[in-house]
Amino acid sequence: MNKKTHVAAFGLVAVILSAMPSRAEDGGDYAKIIAEAGPAFVTVKFVLKMEGQFGNRESEAEITGVMVDAGGLVLCGNTRFGSPRMMRQIGGSATPTDIKVLIGDDTEGLEAKVLARDSELDLAWVQIKKPGDKKFAFVDLAKSATPEVGQRVMTLRKMAKYFDRVLTVGEGRIAGKTKKPRDLFVPSGLGGLEPGLPVFATNGQVIGISVVQMPEDEELQGMAFTGIGRDISNGLILPTSEVVKATARAKEAGSKDKDEDDDEDKAKKPDAKKKAKATKSADDEEDGDKGDEKPGDE
Repeated sequence: MNKKTHVAAFGLVAVILSAMPSRAEDGGDYAKIIAEAGPAFVTVKFVLKMEGQFGNRESEAEITGVMVDAGGLVLCGNTRFGSPRMMRQIGGSATPTDIKVLIGDDTEGLEAKVLARDSELDLAWVQIKKPGDKKFAFVDLAKSATPEVGQRVMTLRKMAKYFDRVLTVGEGRIAGKTKKPRDLFVPSGLGGLEPGLPVFATNGQVIGISVVQMPEDEELQGMAFTGIGRDISNGLILPTSEVVKATARAKEAGSKDKDEDDDEDKAKKPDAKKKAKATKSADDEEDGDKGDEKPGDE
C-alpha cells in the first residue's frame, strides 16, 4: 500500500468512526439513568371520586410519582389527581381518596395522604403516612441544572400495570424557553411526557418537572382558536428552582395542618391524669355513700 492509499484509508476509517455513536449516544446513559434515578419512581394508586352535572362516580386510578424526600414525600402531577382548574371547566370536582404508594415490587402499597396541591403550577405532593425509620430512595432536586436551547434531555416513566410497570426512557431536546405565564422550558421529541415527573440532563441532574399549564377559565374561552391547545398538549417543563420553592411551601403547609390536627386531638381528648383523678373522685364518693348505708335501711 503506497503512502497516498494509506492516508486515504486512514481518512475513511476516521469518517466512519466519527459517524458511529459514542457510548453516551448509543444507550449507555439510558441504563445509567434507570439505575440511578429509577428506584425513586413509584406508583401511586388511588380512588378518584368525581362529582359533576352528569352524576357522581368513583374510578380506580394509578399514576407514576417520584420520591423527592427520604422521608416518603412523593411529587406528582396535580392534573392526574383531577385538577380543580380542569374539573371546573366541565362543571365538576374530583377528590383522590384511598391513596397508596407502591415502591419497587410491592403490590400492596403504603397508606398515604395528599399533603398539598398547587393548581397553578400543576404539582401535588403525597406523603406516606407511616414511613417509620425507613429511608426511601429519592431524586435530589438540589442537584439541578439549567439547560440551553438545543440541549439533549431525558425522561423516565413507568408503563401501565398491564406492562408490569416497567421503566422506560424518553429522549428529546430543549426547543425553547418561555417567560409567560412564567419561566418554562419547551421540549421537543419527548413523547409520553407525563405531568409531575422529572426531566433530566444527560449527566443525571434534574432540569425541571413536566407540567400542564392552563389559563383561567375566562382566558381560555377567548383563546379557543389561537393554537393554545397544541401548546398545552405538547407538555412544558417547570424549572427545578421553582419546584424546590414550591416543595418547601408544601412541606410548611403540611406541617401547619399537622399541628392543627394535633391541637384538635388534644382538645377532644381530656388529659389522662385529669381523667384518672376524676374517676378516682367518683369512686371515692361512691364508697362514701356505701359507708353511710345501714342494714335494714332498704
